This record gives sequence, structure tokens and C-alpha cells, in this order.
Amino acid sequence: MQEWPGEIIPSSMSWNIVSNNFAFTSPFTNSQQIVGHPGGYWECSIDLPLLDQQQARLMSSFIHSLHGMMGTFRLYPWNRRPAPAAGIGVVDGGSQAGGQLIARDWTPSKTVLRRGDYITVNGQLLEVLEDVESNAQGQAVILIAPWLRVPPADGTAINYQNPYAVMRLTEDGAESSYQGIIGSASLSCREAF
Repeated sequence: MQEWPGEIIPSSMSWNIVSNNFAFTSPFTNSQQIVGHPGGYWECSIDLPLLDQQQARLMSSFIHSLHGMMGTFRLYPWNRRPAPAAGIGVVDGGSQAGGQLIARDWTPSKTVLRRGDYITVNGQLLEVLEDVESNAQGQAVILIAPWLRVPPADGTAINYQNPYAVMRLTEDGAESSYQGIIGSASLSCREAF
């Protein structure tokens, strides 16, 4: 897995969760029944700022090192600042699944995460859906989207200071243009799992 070049900060990022839902429409009444399943994933569109020649070379070599859709990389959501430090934060109990995560080792009796914060657990990027308050013992329940794909083990770290998603390109190339010594690029990627 590649690491996104730290010297290149996107000028814009658009993150979206693609849910795993199906709609069944009645041919008689046009009423719908929606069936939802686990398996939602992130997609992201990235626009890069104008790059000088050295930055353009770095970005070009990074993109080509992925070999199109085959390679994976860590992408950090720079569009949101991480939550302030509020303890260690680890999974409290194994075999958790679905849209909530029970955690421990937070700073007691404090707001430890805010609605809209990102966290990474088991290499999966998750968005916090409600403000999270720890109790007097430092335990907290975190409502998340998308749902957990793989149940994390007890004691698994919750990365809230530098969260990331494991991504891959959505096609075997990237749109880029060069005008003299300045270049720019746009990328589309989706979560890899």
C-alpha cells in the first residue's frame, strides 16, 4: 500500500458514502420498498492545486506507482480537522458490528468526539454521526457510518488524530494537464477492501 505524498495537499475533496441499498418498485402502484445491506463504501473526488514542476513529477510518479486501479493508498481527509486529544480511545469488546462502536480509555466525563469527525478502525474510515460523551469510567458509544465491515478485536486502536481511508483509483488513469512548468490534476477514487 502506498502513502499519499505528504507534500501535496488537495485544493478540494468531495467525500461521499455509497450505501448498499436496493429499490423494488411495484409495477402497479409505483410504491417502493427499499432494502438496505451492510457494505457501504467511501468515494472521493480530488482536485489538486496548481503544482510546480517538482510537485507535478512527484504526483505523476505516485499515480503511476499505483498501476491504475490495482494499487491502494492511504488518503487523509484534509477537509476536516481532527478532534482534540481526548485520551487513547480503543474498542471495548470484540465482535462488534453494525452502526455503533463501544469504546474505552477516553478522558472521563468529556465530549471526546464531535458529530462529523472522522475516525479509522481496522483500516476503515468512519464518520461520527453524533457528539460522543464519555462516562466517568472513560467509556463511550460512537454512532458511525458506514457500518463496520469487519468486527474489530477488543483493544483495537481508534485513530481519531490522523484518520485515513484505504483507497484505489476508479479508473486506470488520472486527468492531468501541464502548461509549461505548472501542472494540475483531478483524481477519483473509491474505498478498497
